[in-house]
Amino acid sequence: YPGIAPTPLHFRIATTLYKIENMPSESEIKEMLALESYSPNSVPQLEDFLLAQVRGETAYLADSVRRLVKLYQLFPNTSQPENIARACLLASLEYPNTDLLALNYLIPQSITSTEPCITIQKCSTLLEACKFSEFWTTYESLKSSDDKELAELANRSIPKVQKSILTALSFSYQEAPTKVVCDVLKVDSVDAVLALKHTAVIQSADATWVKFVGTVDNTKRQRVYQETVDFASISTLMAKIAQ
Repeated sequence: YPGIAPTPLHFRIATTLYKIENMPSESEIKEMLALESYSPNSVPQLEDFLLAQVRGETAYLADSVRRLVKLYQLFPNTSQPENIARACLLASLEYPNTDLLALNYLIPQSITSTEPCITIQKCSTLLEACKFSEFWTTYESLKSSDDKELAELANRSIPKVQKSILTALSFSYQEAPTKVVCDVLKVDSVDAVLALKHTAVIQSADATWVKFVGTVDNTKRQRVYQETVDFASISTLMAKIAQ
């Protein structure tokens, strides 16, 4: 308004709106990836697009994440460690896909050996090994990361991780005790399991059992979760599927 001096808040709002309005679209990024050689000039656009993915403003695009990390590798003076950590978390959340493994080859040890990358790598390893209880304990530290963007991503992605775990269970079992499912998802009740609305995997669920949709793998023989069965078989199967 005329006569009203702009405040720092006004500048922050204006800057945010400018970035949103000028953020490259997914189609523009894909076109750039297809046409442009590995040039440091594309780093700013890829960084903006990465942040949009972290904030959930656009869908995850693996090629754009890998290209940015590759450019950081080729042009170290442009590298931003916080963006590499965010890229790693985004990739790890694609479990059971091996996106994080592909990124690891591009990241120097000087970064992977520091936080929060250490914790992200540990979470990924625990998830792949189906050590779900240990995974959730480790994941807690990401939810309170000093990097606000990374912390918010970790908190917002909990349902996505839970759905991935349900998918992992469904690969090996036709049904499992509800208590076991709640424990591995770190939820309190069957209502919380149903609230995930993962109908592609869950056929039905009640206070006693969770029944999974039949698949080629879980219907090869009657596979019902037993207390004496650990998650080793799931881990092996997930590794094969991810190849």
